[in-house]
Amino acid sequence: MQALVFIAIFGVISIFGVGFLGNDMKLWIQEFGVGEGDIDSPVLGTELSLLIERVETPNGPDDFITACEFTSLDTDLDQGTKIHCKLFNGPNIETALIIATGFVELNQLVPMNTVIPILITELAFADSNHVDFVENVLAEVQNPSQ
Repeated sequence: MQALVFIAIFGVISIFGVGFLGNDMKLWIQEFGVGEGDIDSPVLGTELSLLIERVETPNGPDDFITACEFTSLDTDLDQGTKIHCKLFNGPNIETALIIATGFVELNQLVPMNTVIPILITELAFADSNHVDFVENVLAEVQNPSQ
């Protein structure tokens, strides 16, 4: 069975006012294990950033999370590694619903410190990637060799 490693990013995404151009989100990284015990992560140092696109709607501008950018800071990622970016609608990822996801499978070895874009392509409902709905973000790394 392949081991899954979770790198969770917690942070409440604030409501963006009209005309707001910056990104004031604060994210904290915490590691998770799954199953009967913790799974040692092959990736200890990471960065995860969110790409937010401002879209003009009938009610004015709205902000949507369109992608995650995952970076391994301390290890190369093997060909076949799978990375999921999951957006949650609640503060606790164990009980919150996944409302949008993105996925990438690496087709070659990716050296550490390389930014890996993960487009948010699956939405649970229309506009579920709107920043008002998203409270937590999790990056899940599945190492093909385990």
